[in-house]
Amino acid sequence: MRHGLAIWILIAALAVAGPVPAQAADPGTGDRERAEELAREGFEQLLRALEALLQSIPQYEAPEITEDGDIIIRRKRKPPEPPEPPGSVPSPDTEST
Repeated sequence: MRHGLAIWILIAALAVAGPVPAQAADPGTGDRERAEELAREGFEQLLRALEALLQSIPQYEAPEITEDGDIIIRRKRKPPEPPEPPGSVPSPDTEST
């Protein structure tokens, strides 16, 4: 779903930007390659930003209706991080007791 939304936003951005006008003179292949590279980097940054935005939005489970008619919508919990293997050195930000 995340990638689908990002693709639709990208398509909408391209549609708003409109067609690129043809240039009167050929600026050279070096300038064109650099422009293409900058555009590609910009789109990659945009997609990373959209993915970060989508990950920051809380995710919810399907609604439940209780016998009293109350609707409960629980927030999904992040999966627990795997435990460190035995004999590993703890990271400096964790406390050992």
